[in-house]
Amino acid sequence: MSYLRRVSTAALALFLALAPSAAWAGPDQDKDWIVTGQHVDAPIPIWHDDTSSFSLNTINLPMEKTVLWLPKAWTGTGEKDEAKSQLVVPAGRPDLSFLGAEGSVLNAAPQNPGPGNTPIWAGLGAGEIGDTDKFEGDTYTLDLVSVDGPGRMEMFIDNGDSVNRFLSSHDTAYRSVYNPRHTHLYTTFTQPGRYVATYKMTARSADGKAIYSSPLTPLVWQVGGANPSEGTIKDIASAYNAARPERGDGQGAVPTLTLAPHAQREHPGDNHLTDITIDTGVATDAGRAWITVNGYFLTEVPVEAGRATVSELLGADAVSVQAIYIPQDSSSARWISQAAQYSQRDKEPVSVGTGEQLLGPSNPDPAPVWNPDSLPLSSRRVDVSYDLKPGTTDQYTATVRAADPSLRATYKIEFLESKYDFSPWCSMEGTLGAGGMDTKAQDLGVCQGEPMHMRVTIRPHPLSDAVMTVAEASDVTVGEHVGLTATLHVRAGASVPEEPAPDPAPTPDPAPSPDPTPTPDPAPSPDNGGGTNPAPASPLLNDPVEIARGHLDVRLTQQNAAAGITYGLAVKDDSLTAARTSVLRTLSSTTLAVAPNARFVRPSSLSDPSYDVLGPVGSATYVLPETQNSDIVWPGLSTEGIDYAALPDGADLTLHLAEAPEGARAAFFQGGAFGSAAKVHFDSTKADGVVHTTEATHMHGNWVFSAPGTYRIEVGARSGERTLVAPQSFTVVVRAGHHADRPAPGGNDQPVPTPSPGPAPTPDPGPAPSPAPSPDPTPSPDPTPSPDPTPSPDPTPTPAPTPDPAPTPDPGPTPSPDPAPAPRPFPAPAPNGGPLAPRSNGGNGGNASAGGTQATGGANPTSSTTGAGVSPARTGVGSGAPTSTGSSSSSPVTAPKAAPSATPRANGSTSGAQSGALSTDGAQSGAAQAPVDGTQDAANAVPIAAGNEAGRSRGWSPYWLVLLVIPAALAGGGAGYLIRTR
Repeated sequence: MSYLRRVSTAALALFLALAPSAAWAGPDQDKDWIVTGQHVDAPIPIWHDDTSSFSLNTINLPMEKTVLWLPKAWTGTGEKDEAKSQLVVPAGRPDLSFLGAEGSVLNAAPQNPGPGNTPIWAGLGAGEIGDTDKFEGDTYTLDLVSVDGPGRMEMFIDNGDSVNRFLSSHDTAYRSVYNPRHTHLYTTFTQPGRYVATYKMTARSADGKAIYSSPLTPLVWQVGGANPSEGTIKDIASAYNAARPERGDGQGAVPTLTLAPHAQREHPGDNHLTDITIDTGVATDAGRAWITVNGYFLTEVPVEAGRATVSELLGADAVSVQAIYIPQDSSSARWISQAAQYSQRDKEPVSVGTGEQLLGPSNPDPAPVWNPDSLPLSSRRVDVSYDLKPGTTDQYTATVRAADPSLRATYKIEFLESKYDFSPWCSMEGTLGAGGMDTKAQDLGVCQGEPMHMRVTIRPHPLSDAVMTVAEASDVTVGEHVGLTATLHVRAGASVPEEPAPDPAPTPDPAPSPDPTPTPDPAPSPDNGGGTNPAPASPLLNDPVEIARGHLDVRLTQQNAAAGITYGLAVKDDSLTAARTSVLRTLSSTTLAVAPNARFVRPSSLSDPSYDVLGPVGSATYVLPETQNSDIVWPGLSTEGIDYAALPDGADLTLHLAEAPEGARAAFFQGGAFGSAAKVHFDSTKADGVVHTTEATHMHGNWVFSAPGTYRIEVGARSGERTLVAPQSFTVVVRAGHHADRPAPGGNDQPVPTPSPGPAPTPDPGPAPSPAPSPDPTPSPDPTPSPDPTPSPDPTPTPAPTPDPAPTPDPGPTPSPDPAPAPRPFPAPAPNGGPLAPRSNGGNGGNASAGGTQATGGANPTSSTTGAGVSPARTGVGSGAPTSTGSSSSSPVTAPKAAPSATPRANGSTSGAQSGALSTDGAQSGAAQAPVDGTQDAANAVPIAAGNEAGRSRGWSPYWLVLLVIPAALAGGGAGYLIRTR
C-alpha cells in the first residue's frame, strides 16, 4: 500500500505558533554555534538511508542549533574600501525591483566577502544525498516554507548585468531550489533584526508512492546588532516583570529614546546608518537595553552612565523601534519606550518618551506561508520558444510558458551537436513558479548556421502530479524563431487533464518584457570549495587529465617536517573526473577544457573601464564565471590549510601567461556588485598577476580568454621577497563553435611563448578575432541512412541491429600524420552524475540534461512534442522529427514548422555560446542533476566517446561505433557493465 509521509497544514500551523517560544524570543546565547566572519553553508541537506528521510545542517551541526550573524563590515583597504554588509539598489535596473526602490540600501550578506570572510560568507550546501535514483526523476527540493522577521529576505546571485533569484520571503514563485549544490550568493534583508527562515526537504520515492521529507527546520539569521552570544536576557517579558518598577533614589528621571542619522563618517556606508540612543535621564544608571524593530529582537547592549547608543541600517520603509531598559544597579527603574517610527531616509532626529506596553512581533508586510500538500496539474502543455531580438543578429528572448500557471518545475534547454553529446553549445536553465512562465535573454550566436539537436528537460516539483519529461527535436536550425512544445508525463494514478486541440499552425506569443531572472536550479557537486584537503600525506596524481566541468582549486599546500615547513602547489580536483572522490593533482598534468558555451558578449551594463579585460562592449570572449555553472569548469584559488603565523608578509599567488595563441589575452578578475568596478587581479597585457592573502583564503573569479586556442598559465607563490614555490603551469584549451575554429595541434593556432611583460603597461589590444573558418569542401551526397529502429516498450534486451551503412566521408584534404601527444583540444566530458549515455529510448529511459537523468516508472505514456526550426535530417543524427524521451510510447509526433534561415552574424564569428553570467550560473547553469560525490559509480567519470574532438564532421563519427557496441553490450549483460569494466 502506498503511503505519504507529509507534514500536515495543521502541524505547520502548530509549529509556527510554537516556534517563537516567547513573543520576544531572540537572544540566541544558548545556541551551539554563532556563525560569523567565515565561510558557511546552510542549509545543507542530509539523507538518511535508515529512515528514508532528510535533515538539514549548518555545515556539520543540526541547523536549528546554529545562528548566522550578519554584523557591519568593511573591506578596510585604501584601494577600494566599501561597506560589505550593505547593498545599494542601483538606478536603471528594473530587474532589481524585487529588492526595493532605486537607492534603497539593504543589509546584505555578500556574494563576495571582505577580508577574513567578513561579515559572513554564506551559501547553500550540496549536502550528503548519495545516489538520486531512489527519487522519482532523480529530483529533490529544498523548500522555503516561511520567513518570520521584521522585513523581507531575498537570496540571489549577481551576474553583473543580470541576477538569478533563488529564494524569497514574500514572492512564493521563489520557494524551491531543485537538487541544491554548493552556491554562494547574496542574502539581503530590508530591516535589521532577527529572522527565522523555516525550511524543509521534499522528494518522492522512485515508484512515486511515498513522499520523503525533513522536519520543518528553522534557520536563524541575526541581522545587525551585537553578537548574540553576548546576550544576558532570554525572555524580555519575564525580565521586565521581575525588574524594579520604581526608582530607589527618588529622582525624577525622564527617560527618552532618540533616533537620528549617524553623524560620524569613519567607514563607507556610515551615511546610511541610524543612531538609536536610550537615555535613562540619570547619569549614574546602569543596566541593559533591549531594542526591537517591528517588535522583533534587534540587539541587547549595556547601559552605562545612563546611556547606550547603537548604529544600525534601518530600511527604506519606516519601522517601529522600541527600547526596553532592565536595571542592574540599586536605584534605577525598568522602562519601556514608546514606538518611534523611523527609516534610513529620515534626516531629522525623533525622540519619544515612556510607553505603556511591550510591542510583540508585528511585520506590517508579513511573509506568506508556502507548504502545499500536493500540486495538481491542470494542463500538460509547456511551450518553449526563442525569438531573435530586433536589431540584433544573435541575441534572443527565450520564453518558457506552461499552460498551467501553477506548475512548479525546473527546466533546462540545450542545443547540442548530436543527441548523444554531453556538453551543450548553448543552454539555459531556470524555474517555473507562480505564473508558470520564465523569460530570459540569451546569446545563440554559436548555435546558428548548422543544424543542432534541441533538448528540453522539465523536472516538476516532487509534490506535482507531473513527472520528469524530456522533449527533443533533431536537426533544428536556429533562425529568427525556434521552439518546441513539450507534453508533460503524468504520474500513474493521477488524473490526466484534458488538453484542447492544438491550433493548426500556432503562432508564438510576443516575447514579454523580461521579468527578474528566476533561480537556476543548482545541481549538486562534491565539496565545491570546502577547506579540507584530501589525504594530505598522499602523493599528487600525475596522470594527464582534462577537466571540462566541476569545481577545482589551484591550492597552496604546506608540509610540516623536522627540517621546517615546505610549500607546494596542487590542483584540488572536486570534479570527479577520472576519480571517485576529491583528489590532489599536479598542475602540469591538468588541462581545463573550455567549451563553446563559455562564450560571453560584454554587455553595455559592464561599461566600467575595469571590465576592458572583456574587450570592447559587444565583443565576445570566453569566460569561466565566478560562480559555478554546471556545464563549465569552475577553477578557483586557495590557501586554505596554510599557517600564516609562519608568513608575516602573507602569501602571494602569482599568475603569468606563459603561452597563448598569437595576440590573445588572459585575465582574472572579480566583478563588482551590479556591474560596478571590478577588481582585476591579472591582465596578461599589462603585468603578471598577484593575489595577496594574509589569512586562509578561498576565492573564485572570472577567468577570461580572448580567443580560441591553447593557453598555459604559470602559478607561483611567494611571501614578501621569499619564494615559497617556483612557478608551475596548467593548461587551458578553449574550443570555439565550429571545427574550423578549433585549435589543432600542429596548426597555426599553436601556443607561442609569451615573455613576462615589463613594468610599463602596453595598450589593450582589440578583441582577437577567431581564426577565419576555411570553407567546407562540397560534400558528396550522403547515402540515405536506414531508419532508426523503433524502441521497444519492453526493456528486454534485443539482438544487436544490423548496422546502418557507414556514410561516405566528405572529401577533403588528406590528413597529416598525428603529431606527438599533446593535450586534446576538447574531450567529450564525462556525464555529471547522470546515467551513462547513449542509452536506449525504450522503456522509461531517456537522455536528460548534460549528464542525463532517467525518468522513473509510472509516467503516462501519452507524450508528444512539436517543434519549430527543424532542417532536413542529417546522417546519423536523427529522423528530422522531434522526439519525446522518457516515454514508452511510440505515439506519433507533430512535424515541426520550418524555421527561417539563420540570421548572419555581423562579425562573422562562429564562437561558442554565451555563458549568460560573469559571476554565476547565469543562463546556463544550475542544472538539476544527480549529485556528484564519492558514492557515484566510477563509470560516471569515464568518457564514452570523444566524437566532438574532431569537429562537426558530416562523415563518420565515433558515435556510429557506440550505436553498434551498445546493443551488443545489452545482449551480453548491459552497457553499464561494459563501461564499468573498461
